[in-house]
Amino acid sequence: MKKILNNIEEYFIALSLCVMVLINFGNVLSRYFIHASWSFTEELLIILFVWNTMLATAIAFKYKAHLGLSALTDLFPKKYQKYITLFGAVLTIVLMIILARFGVGMIANQMKYNIRTAAMDIPEWVASISIVIGALLIIFRVITSTISTLGQDTKANLDKRGE
Repeated sequence: MKKILNNIEEYFIALSLCVMVLINFGNVLSRYFIHASWSFTEELLIILFVWNTMLATAIAFKYKAHLGLSALTDLFPKKYQKYITLFGAVLTIVLMIILARFGVGMIANQMKYNIRTAAMDIPEWVASISIVIGALLIIFRVITSTISTLGQDTKANLDKRGE
């Protein structure tokens, strides 16, 4: 169960990418054979794309594969690099808090005015909630990644002192 929870983003992205491929393929076949396009496909693909983008960002932080400015960090002496890492993590967390806060406001308005999508007629907040959930997952992954990175640095320093 722990493995499933730890990899939930990957499972969702894999599933949604399969759905996206099938929908696009079906739409192409529909246009080719019956000369009609599925009107809902563009809307659904955009919703899934936003979900995938937010979740992929969380995954990048999880695996420490995000676009960090290591060229900038590497310019500093080794003893200051952990502070730069911490500063970057704090900035990312603050940005994600702002994004989540505005996302909650947007969702509240969409619910208040019952805004629905044009083609599928589903509540618009179903798409928008990806921003809030994604931001919260990113915050979680940034915290765990930063703790792991700083922990490795601390362990490396302790190992050096023990030599």
